[in-house]
Amino acid sequence: MSVDIPLSVKYRPKKLSDVIGQPVVVQAFTNAFKNKTLHHAYILAGNFGSGKTTVARIVAAMENCENGPTLEPCGKCSNCVEIFSGKSFDVKELDAASNRGVDDIRKIHEDLYHSPINCRTKYILLDEAHSLTGIAAEAALKMIEEPPIFVRFMLATTDAHLLKETIHSRCITWKFNKVGWMEIYNHLIMVADKESLSYEKDALKIAAQAAFGSVRDSLQNLQTMMNYAGTDKITVDIAKESLGVIDRRIYFDLVETIYNADISKGYEIINNMLKDGKEAGVILKGVHRHFNNLLTAKVCTTKVVDLSLSEEEIKKYNFQASKFNGEKIIKMLSLIKNIAQGLKYNLDPEFLFNTFYVECVLEFTKR
Repeated sequence: MSVDIPLSVKYRPKKLSDVIGQPVVVQAFTNAFKNKTLHHAYILAGNFGSGKTTVARIVAAMENCENGPTLEPCGKCSNCVEIFSGKSFDVKELDAASNRGVDDIRKIHEDLYHSPINCRTKYILLDEAHSLTGIAAEAALKMIEEPPIFVRFMLATTDAHLLKETIHSRCITWKFNKVGWMEIYNHLIMVADKESLSYEKDALKIAAQAAFGSVRDSLQNLQTMMNYAGTDKITVDIAKESLGVIDRRIYFDLVETIYNADISKGYEIINNMLKDGKEAGVILKGVHRHFNNLLTAKVCTTKVVDLSLSEEEIKKYNFQASKFNGEKIIKMLSLIKNIAQGLKYNLDPEFLFNTFYVECVLEFTKR
């Protein structure tokens, strides 16, 4: 078992057929490559860890592999190695979150019209493209409008709506979805078996669910569990302890105290969660997810759409949702935003959660 290379790097896909959870994007780039209809500029939009940069690198390698162009880059030639490591001279990667000024874009523009040295096609991979300043975005637009025939742009972003409409109009946009936890779980089984790990399957389920749709985060979760377990078997207890996962039953208990207006009990539950060393952000995600599932159970009478839930949990959600009307659940969901905003400014998490809890009780007791 080797841990010299992080799992998120070691198992990063190097061909489109290995990308999981993005069938539409994979098919689109596969067909465009086969039909020689690749566009000169793309917007890759989606959550962190959904595969945007990975796909951009794969497409660049497909065109520039020394054994290609090929739908399946070899991953071993100098061009592939440099592209997949982010060190290619002709496939430039720029993080717009930290290099967001017009001077950074001008540097790219100055080099744009020079023919590629080692590759067939130059690629400009602009990560967090929505972070560009106004002037820098205008400068980028001028590049994207009429680039040389040997240049392609890949603009990765978590907030595509923040990009200028004029940039949207010059690009083809592909949306990257959150990956379903079951698909991530099966991927983790494959990785764990290749690493010859000893594990309980339910521990890998916890790691998959805690990744919230990010394949990269799930591999980091597995790495965390490996480090915590050492040579021991990765058990459910190890998964919960190392990942800071909270038992879902706690959220049911917390909402029950809202229904009963048992503020002292609610405070006790919140205090215990924070005292146990759980990150406020993790608790916040759990609370938001629970109320969202309650709303879904209220609106969709047939089932809760969270596919990570067991039949028993779905019954619990349906029962608990029957105690609230939809408007109050929506109101309580909106109150969660106050916690998120407060955490951004490093306000006391216990104060934020307690305030949220009291507001929920007051909202419910209006009847």
